[in-house]
Amino acid sequence: MVRFDSNILVKKVCDKKNQSVSNAVYTIKYLHKAGAKIILVSDWNMNTPEHHTDSVTDFLSEVLQIQIVPLHTIYFKKQAKMNSLEKENIHLLGNLSNFKEEVANCLEFARILSSGVDIFVNDSFSNCHKVLASTVGVTRFCYACIAGFHFEERLNLLKNLAEASRKPYVAIIGGGNLYDKAASFQFLASRCQGFVFVGMMSFQVMHALGVSIPCDLVDRKAINEALDIVRLAQDRNVQILYPKDFWCQKKCDPKQLQVFPSHGILDDWVPVDLGPASLDEIGSTLTNCKGYPSEINWNSIYSDPAQSLVVDIGSGNGLFLLEMARRRQDLNFLGLEINEKLVLRCLDSINQYDIKNGYFVATNATSTFRSIVSTYPGELVLVSIQCPNPDFNKPEHRWRMLQRSLIEAIVDLLAPNGKIYLQSDVEAVTIRMKEQFLRYGKGKLDLEYGQSEWLEENPFGVRSNWEKHVLERQAPMYRMMFSKSSGIREV
Repeated sequence: MVRFDSNILVKKVCDKKNQSVSNAVYTIKYLHKAGAKIILVSDWNMNTPEHHTDSVTDFLSEVLQIQIVPLHTIYFKKQAKMNSLEKENIHLLGNLSNFKEEVANCLEFARILSSGVDIFVNDSFSNCHKVLASTVGVTRFCYACIAGFHFEERLNLLKNLAEASRKPYVAIIGGGNLYDKAASFQFLASRCQGFVFVGMMSFQVMHALGVSIPCDLVDRKAINEALDIVRLAQDRNVQILYPKDFWCQKKCDPKQLQVFPSHGILDDWVPVDLGPASLDEIGSTLTNCKGYPSEINWNSIYSDPAQSLVVDIGSGNGLFLLEMARRRQDLNFLGLEINEKLVLRCLDSINQYDIKNGYFVATNATSTFRSIVSTYPGELVLVSIQCPNPDFNKPEHRWRMLQRSLIEAIVDLLAPNGKIYLQSDVEAVTIRMKEQFLRYGKGKLDLEYGQSEWLEENPFGVRSNWEKHVLERQAPMYRMMFSKSSGIREV
């Protein structure tokens, strides 16, 4: 029986070149080639038609290139029927999300689940911290329990990070149920120099620190545990960071969203996400923990580093920047992208086409833009931010990468008369970006062309990959261009 990770193998775009996907697929194919009778188990989102068991079965068959046969209930698993399973096929058990016994780690459920199973293979690393019947309970009834190749890869990566000498270590702790997780803080305090609390758990810690929060957000069962964690952190000199503000939703009108300080959430509002000040502070803290580059040897990447610079923030697959670099040899182009694998592909293209005025850096531009760009010897003449989308599941939150610190860094480093180009396929996102640049632009930004409406055309004649996709389905793009004035006007 293989417990696989649906977050890796059951998604619309399953990139087999991705190391995690490749290892997850190899686990199943390795067992199949060895002649094992395989039953796959997992849980997945039940809210969409494409995630019904039959659809998931068809999708996995295509990914694995092996016939997958659905089993719609766990109660088929009698020994005789196990013996009758065809080795040529791989069987997929029904969605474990349908069973409350799974989350409860019910031993009877685990016994039925593992009935007839000799070897249990756990290849769902993202669930290894959860006590589930399909990850913990079944181990009591199987002859051997081993990790799959994806699990091993993730575990080695975590081990390498833990053994790395780079400090400080910061633990980001979210979710709820502080009472059951309190024991783990003894270990974390011995390894970490900081605790960053997010989610509902943060309210328990804030309450223990004396921050005024609504009573209904306090878990009375966990009050003593929260006080113990605060005392432990103080004794071990571990910094505690908690959200300073939240986006909140009005209880009677969920469409209404408003930012409240953590100590000032009104009774008829419910916190739903971290606020902009919280994200800024957490981002600044984490910058010291991740080895993003802050300085670049410009002479080694550009043939003429004195040329004016264009920066594309969130450069994605780099198609926009690569084409711009080909067309404008008089400018240097720099793409800042947080996805390291996309950056490696872009750098391969730079080498393949011998581009001397283009480069890409894997980094979090929100926290490193100033330190990187401030060392550039030439002028910064253009910054573009196109279709920001750090949260792929929540289009309404795409503006969240635009924090005040990033905007201020852009405005400070941009040359007089330099441009800022913004566009998105979501109107609310572009409006939000516009409002933020005007708010934090230090009175130095003007809309180009006296803009009162959106720019009808892309002013560069070069489209990003996403922009092409949007226009092909005849959807609108919302564009605007700012220019930095040489003086400061009253705001």
